[in-house]
Amino acid sequence: MTGSKKLYFLLALAVIPYALSGLHPALATVGTAYNVGLLVLLIIDYQITQRPNFLEMSRSVADRLSIGRSNPVIITVTNSGAANLHVRLKDDFPQEIESDTELFEFNLPSKGSSTLEYKLTPKRRGAYNFGNVTVRYRSRLGLFWRQAMHKQTEQIKVYSDLKALYDLSIKLAQSTELGELHQRKRGQGTDFASLREYTSGDDTKAIDWKATARRDRPVLRTYEAEQEQRLLILLDAGRMMVSDLEGLSRFDHALNAALCLALTGLSHNDQVGIGAFADKPLMYLPPRRGKAYMKNILENTFSLEPRMTEPDYVGMLSYFAANQKGRSLICLLTDLTDPTGSQALLAALAGLSGRHLPFCVTLKDRQITDAARQQSFSSAEPNEAVMNTLYRRAVATDLLEQRELALTVLQRRGCLILDCPPQELSDKIVDKYLEIKTRARL
Repeated sequence: MTGSKKLYFLLALAVIPYALSGLHPALATVGTAYNVGLLVLLIIDYQITQRPNFLEMSRSVADRLSIGRSNPVIITVTNSGAANLHVRLKDDFPQEIESDTELFEFNLPSKGSSTLEYKLTPKRRGAYNFGNVTVRYRSRLGLFWRQAMHKQTEQIKVYSDLKALYDLSIKLAQSTELGELHQRKRGQGTDFASLREYTSGDDTKAIDWKATARRDRPVLRTYEAEQEQRLLILLDAGRMMVSDLEGLSRFDHALNAALCLALTGLSHNDQVGIGAFADKPLMYLPPRRGKAYMKNILENTFSLEPRMTEPDYVGMLSYFAANQKGRSLICLLTDLTDPTGSQALLAALAGLSGRHLPFCVTLKDRQITDAARQQSFSSAEPNEAVMNTLYRRAVATDLLEQRELALTVLQRRGCLILDCPPQELSDKIVDKYLEIKTRARL
């Protein structure tokens, strides 16, 4: 029970008679009588105020939240008592997660209920705990707030961007591209497609002699190109992926895109594997086929975190590539902001181009791009501020030039490239993969 502003005001008035009792001793008796009356009033207010057992509360929240998204939490408060209540409610949500509402204040009707909603936006994956729901409601006479605490403890997990995966799964199911990719390509290939009549210029080696004998005219066997392929997704979990970029860590942006790519590959019946590394392998799931494999990928990447160590690009890419039984599309999600690391990355990816098709995906920092493009300065700016801006622009320009040079070298060595801002990464990587499928690059 907590006093209200009205009670504190009445208590302040009780001081006045005692303060003036030096001038008029009888005022001390008035003050005592006032305090006794206020105490009686408090007791009466307590007796006529509704008990907390007439209140019921429930919380509804998904057991798996999406990182970087606004996840709804719904609280329902039911008042089975006969009194209308003025209520303040606070939910003990995980303090590590951002919330758009700290405290609710509302009127709760008698024999009625209220539904409240707020949003949680987690910035880190992991397991989090909710506490209790605390409610305070004003007494009948408004002298105090009565408190009720309802036990609602539960644990939730924050995964990668599940909302993006859900939206993508619907898009893939409805996409005409999916049907186009599974259309059979007539001509050379390894899988038998159909029989057709021989026409001038066809390869006589493709004639089906048994069918020709049955139909009494030349008949050819046609084949379809193999559309299924092997996709290995590798996540750089070294020191360059620890820093934040546009609200999330670079690693989490890369992981979100990697999961979207994995779902797309599995939806197209490709064999999809995924791995993560820093100076040593951190996780590896070998390529498998089937949408059910996506659950294993989600669970095994749930607790992955980048490390403040220098990644061993040459050793790790060689390690993962050696575990592939055939030619694969090896997609590496990383960053190119360090000259030393870029040289090691170039050497590692170049070593894959003979046996596999390397695909390098990098995160573009728009702040660096904006700093390099800044041209104008205000005349009111002090010289020191102008010099700092010029210095930042020079550094940003140098970083961009080194980055462009590294990407150009990779392209010349047969590596596919995708360099884009994190907010566009998931969509762009899926589009690039569908393009590779359509053009049969692998």
